[in-house]
Amino acid sequence: MLNSRLPWLDRVYAWTAVRSWEDLIPLPPLASIDGSLTRAKIALLTSAGVHLTHQAPFDMENHDGDASFRLIPGDVAASELTITHDYYDHAAADRDVNCVFPIERLRELVESKEIRGVVTQNVSFMGHILGREKGRFVSEMIPEIVDVFRSCRADAVLTAPG
Repeated sequence: MLNSRLPWLDRVYAWTAVRSWEDLIPLPPLASIDGSLTRAKIALLTSAGVHLTHQAPFDMENHDGDASFRLIPGDVAASELTITHDYYDHAAADRDVNCVFPIERLRELVESKEIRGVVTQNVSFMGHILGREKGRFVSEMIPEIVDVFRSCRADAVLTAPG
């Protein structure tokens, strides 16, 4: 209603929304892949709160979220995965985890030789991270996640939100 009377307000809101996102998590410079994806090993990173059924669930009691992450093997069966995340409706992902963690779709790309492979360790975290947990995620967890992907020799990372 207010923005219909003050159309410039949309532009101000858009600028501040983008600005605050950059302040939240500074994005690294984008890099290109040398060569073709057919020679690339792909890592999967999701903020959907996916984890193995036998792993500890993400902490839903902390109002700031849970800055930890879970390693998920590249050869995991979809039936071995579950989701712990109270901050989005994951009913569709509960029926087919590939909605938020497309591991089986990546394997199909391997079979059709469109990518070389999937890394041995993929990463899942919970996207609702605020306050002190945000600081811990940025300063501690992101460098650890980068190290995981480096050790797996990932050529590219496919990100999937929850």
